[in-house]
Amino acid sequence: MKLYGLDEVVGHKVGLNATDKKHFRFRKTQENPDAAVKSFSELFSGALGKVNDLQMQSNDLTKKMITKPESVSIHSVMIAAQKAEMALALTKSITDRVLRAYKEITNLR
Repeated sequence: MKLYGLDEVVGHKVGLNATDKKHFRFRKTQENPDAAVKSFSELFSGALGKVNDLQMQSNDLTKKMITKPESVSIHSVMIAAQKAEMALALTKSITDRVLRAYKEITNLR
């Protein structure tokens, strides 16, 4: 077991080395602890961006399947379409629940 010296430990951070290629490699922690927490609007817009990316990927694969059928597998087209459909359905469900909760909160008087 390795003991860390005072120069290796800074506040609440301890530098760890991955000695085996099976170890996870995490990104460096941010300096400002407040910057680690995103606002609800940033999280929501990021999630919507990911759903949009899935939709665009599905559209691109579908167009490629129509124009150059040899270059794309039908399985990858169907998987992309299902991922996009599921992401959109989940987004719609979450949006409906958030709106329903907002209406209930505003009706509390």
